[in-house]
Amino acid sequence: MVDEVGNPPAIPCSSSYNLPMARDRRLRPDRLPTSFWKVWGASTASNVGDGIVLAALPLFAAELSRSPVAVAATTVAVNLPWLVFGLFAGAVVDRVDRRRMMIGTDVGRAVAFGLLAAGVATGLVDLPLLYVAVFVIGLLETLFDSAAMSITPSLVPQNQLERANSQLLSAQLAANAFVGPPIGGLLFAIAAALPLGVDALTFLISAMLLISVGGRFRPPARPRTRLISDIGAGLRFLWQQRVIRVFAIGAAVINLGFAAASAVLVLHAQDNLNLGDVGFGLLLASAAVGGVAGAQLASRVIGRLGRRNGILAAVATMAVAIATMGLAGSVWVAGVAYAVFGFAGEVWNVVSITFRQEATPDEMLGRVMSGFRVIAYGAFPVGAALGGVIAELAGLRVTFVFAAVLTAALIPLFAINVGTGDLSTRGGAEGGPSPVL
Repeated sequence: MVDEVGNPPAIPCSSSYNLPMARDRRLRPDRLPTSFWKVWGASTASNVGDGIVLAALPLFAAELSRSPVAVAATTVAVNLPWLVFGLFAGAVVDRVDRRRMMIGTDVGRAVAFGLLAAGVATGLVDLPLLYVAVFVIGLLETLFDSAAMSITPSLVPQNQLERANSQLLSAQLAANAFVGPPIGGLLFAIAAALPLGVDALTFLISAMLLISVGGRFRPPARPRTRLISDIGAGLRFLWQQRVIRVFAIGAAVINLGFAAASAVLVLHAQDNLNLGDVGFGLLLASAAVGGVAGAQLASRVIGRLGRRNGILAAVATMAVAIATMGLAGSVWVAGVAYAVFGFAGEVWNVVSITFRQEATPDEMLGRVMSGFRVIAYGAFPVGAALGGVIAELAGLRVTFVFAAVLTAALIPLFAINVGTGDLSTRGGAEGGPSPVL
């Protein structure tokens, strides 16, 4: 971070902020505060629920219709809220107490999933109603996630922020990829409504853990403005901060390439790697294994290489790994490559999230975090469409090479635009915009 406007305090100086965190730090300076672990537990519980539904919703949609378009529309309904409401969610989060927002959205999602479970059990839910319910739940998720990403800097000292993000990311990935989906499939086999009811319970557990966190987490008071003006201010800040802007462009580029490859991965696995359904599931799991390891070990990697070199190494590793996935003739090579890609991706995530939390004024953190996610997530549908076209015209393996070349192009972008001092763990945000080369 370029120290152009002065060093901010490690903990935001506002009377509305988290006093329990400061007490934890005095009592146990070598550990993450108790308040953080409560939020970590809440996040993990809700992510287990997300993983359960990740398996259960497509299964239920497939019971209602065998049309691929109709079933895929469920996934669209889940992800669409971030594109249409993400920016507004960030602006709302910057106006309210973030812990209370998380509690409220947890309770809202618990009620929504409870009602959905009751509707499924009584046979009242059809596909249109399922789409509406999932979309509404997705809207609540944008508020929860924006608040969750913004609250972490007020829970831990700045020198522990990287470690805290590593713990959060690894737990979220493990809950979503390993714990939740098998439970969701098992519960669905017993009764279609059961996984939805259990998911409602996980959100209630999350809410109770958040209630136990003391203190207030409202951003510093500021003059009242229109919501649309707040959104514009957040986007201008994001784009004017050179390093944050480069990270946003990088995330969109990586996601575009990854989505292109992922869109045809099942065909590559079947046609080129001779995998069946179980083998394909294990191939997907390899990325999650690498991701959990990457999130857990990210702080060590960054400590050894430094943030700038860690990011450059992560980008180069992702480019090589995704090319290897596409060119591999062996399922074992492809699986290892996918795991390596997941590892490098989580190292990127830890650095990217931590830097944004450090560089962004607290009163703007929700808008910057949500704006960044809208840019990053917006690349997914474009990449998926490109992947299908490239595979159709040039072959499956070429799609992976395309993703690798696209990812590798970020190396000079970061090397030119991001200096070692720009990613310092201390310092203030940059003073103004500079061109992206």
